[in-house]
Amino acid sequence: MDKNIFLFQTNKSRKTTLDKAYNFHISKILQVLDEEEAARWETYNLIITELINDGHENYFDEVKYRLTDGENPNHVIKDILERDLVNINGLVWLLKRRIDEYIEEDDIKRFYV
Repeated sequence: MDKNIFLFQTNKSRKTTLDKAYNFHISKILQVLDEEEAARWETYNLIITELINDGHENYFDEVKYRLTDGENPNHVIKDILERDLVNINGLVWLLKRRIDEYIEEDDIKRFYV
């Protein structure tokens, strides 16, 4: 996985305590990713990149806070997208469906495997 993708970048200005905690948390996650999880993180990256390109930079800070606190990335991304469904572009809408599939897969694994 390309470690220079946007989701894993922090602000270009001064590093805050949040940025440092987020970088530490993400680097730990990246060390143990299997192929399926890497694909999921690439999806999260695409969504965040599109949201930022559409002028929703504030969502990235929320994602950093919530992921650093240990929340499930699927639920964090889905929660953000459902808040602003009217203003998201077609690519993000399609990727939201993929997040729904990830949540469903996790539920099936949790209860049936």
